[in-house]
Amino acid sequence: MWFLIVAIIAVILVLLIRNLYGEDLRQYDSTDFSATFYRPKPSYKYPQALELIESIQEPIRFMKPSKYLYALRQNIDRLGDVELDCEIIPVSSHFQDQGVLGEWVISKNSDVNKRLLYIHGGGFAVGSAKSHRVVTERLSRELGVAVFAVNYDMFPDGKRAKGIQDCRYAYQWLLANNPYHKQECHRIYAAGDSAGGNLTLALIGWLKHQSIRQVDAAIAICPCIDNTFSYDSLNYNAKTDFLLNPFMGKFHHLPQFLLLIWIAILFRINPRDPQVSPIFANLADLPPILIQASNTEMMVDDSRRYANKARAQGSDVRLQTWSNMLHVWHLFDLEEADEAYIEIGKFVAQCDYELAKAAS
Repeated sequence: MWFLIVAIIAVILVLLIRNLYGEDLRQYDSTDFSATFYRPKPSYKYPQALELIESIQEPIRFMKPSKYLYALRQNIDRLGDVELDCEIIPVSSHFQDQGVLGEWVISKNSDVNKRLLYIHGGGFAVGSAKSHRVVTERLSRELGVAVFAVNYDMFPDGKRAKGIQDCRYAYQWLLANNPYHKQECHRIYAAGDSAGGNLTLALIGWLKHQSIRQVDAAIAICPCIDNTFSYDSLNYNAKTDFLLNPFMGKFHHLPQFLLLIWIAILFRINPRDPQVSPIFANLADLPPILIQASNTEMMVDDSRRYANKARAQGSDVRLQTWSNMLHVWHLFDLEEADEAYIEIGKFVAQCDYELAKAAS
């Protein structure tokens, strides 16, 4: 009798675990690992960037995770304590009775009829509109757009699904509002880094099934796309990823089935659900997307797979990689960051040109 009960439980567990795996993505692995932008060593301010990373890190307290996250959030938010030549307007609004929180970042040359939704990174647990002001100010300045940086729900305070909904509401609110009054936009873009890159790609994947205006272009910076973490760079780049390794390095040795169970419990959603792992969606008919990643970060294979799959299904996805760079190096005062922003500017300008050409 006991043997039968144990056998039934084992079968149920096997079926549950199998349900957490998505399609086999190895068919989209790259064979070319060369960097789009190569330097034999990082630019001269790289040591200062490493010092800044060390200053914001907190010793991981697995027995007191809430204290760890609270301290880390405070440290990361201090990245926004810099003097910037832009206007910052806090936002507490609503869309269809749902809260929309964040801030406008507006440079002197911003056209408020061109708007960009920015979704910050931070592992779905830390970060804010404030922590990423260096990025949002630069995007506003380089692209001549009004940037709205959304503060979405993060765990453990809220559910992963609520953060996804917050980004959807923020986007729809942004379509109808500029920093000063209600007005439909002329151009609309979406961008995000790391976890925010995940939410950006999930947003545009959702939008194509809705009767809502699509984004004109999207930018994903070092995105975390596959939450089943099935790609190889988690292992082979663990020692060269100085930003992610202090946390992710603790987990990448775990058997994948244990990692999947942990993620499912933590996010309260199946990790292969396209809402949290956009690579498992149908990637046809997407707007133009630019992905930027470092070839020495733990998640670079994630970007390669997404770009390869999307191209195979007919979407315009461009992948640019930098050699020997930090995860989301755009946050730091580096020559490589300047290069990346210039490339983002070129990408958006080309998308605008194609849109104008199609409309004429």
